[in-house]
Amino acid sequence: MEELEPVETRTPEERELDRKRAELAELESELIERELDLSTLEQDLAAFRADYLRIVGRRYATLDDIKARIAAVRASQHPNEQSVQEEARRARETADDTAKQAGNDAPRGEPLPSFEPLDALKALYRAAARQMHPDLAATDAERTRRHEWMAKVNDAYRQRDESALKSLLETWAESPESVEGTGIASDLVRVIRQIAQVRRRIKVIETMVGEIEAGELYALHMQYDTALDDGRDLLDEMANRLDMEIVLARRELAGLEAEQR
Repeated sequence: MEELEPVETRTPEERELDRKRAELAELESELIERELDLSTLEQDLAAFRADYLRIVGRRYATLDDIKARIAAVRASQHPNEQSVQEEARRARETADDTAKQAGNDAPRGEPLPSFEPLDALKALYRAAARQMHPDLAATDAERTRRHEWMAKVNDAYRQRDESALKSLLETWAESPESVEGTGIASDLVRVIRQIAQVRRRIKVIETMVGEIEAGELYALHMQYDTALDDGRDLLDEMANRLDMEIVLARRELAGLEAEQR
């Protein structure tokens, strides 16, 4: 006896909802990975920037200050030469800007560790972001609430705090925000909106990563990593070169000041 093919019992709306949910699931996985990569990149660069300011930035501040003092001495020797006065003014502005950056941003004491999150921490981040990401919200009110949750997730990730991430996941599971509505029509609208939101966020992340990778700090970090592979420490090399320039600049300043006596 010939077997009859199963009759499709789902409505067109139900079939479309299934298709959209599958599309959303793929986009959701892509979004979470991109969020994780972006957060890791930002923290890695933050740690590198702190090292750069601590090792190199302060030396630049010292060198620029000595150069400004040299320019000031020359300006005092040539009070009627406008170009010399202007050079001294610009040198002091540069020194002040460098000192402000190094003083405000450079960390004191021990260097910050490089940001190398463990797989367990990444897994917790993925789990939390998959549940709480604001671009998976269906309404503006829900999106606002999720932003607050996601900010806590990102902060815990930056702090490498697995316990905090676990606690956030547990609290979310018991929160009203984790409850989803029912009904095919509303579910379909919700999923379509979520897809649009996720696509927009992915584009934003692509732009942010592109801007980061086009920056000078990222380029320097890549040069630093390449040098490490060759057994060289680029920051130490820069620091040694600056130390030599500082010695020469101090000698020049001392000579100019001696002439004034």
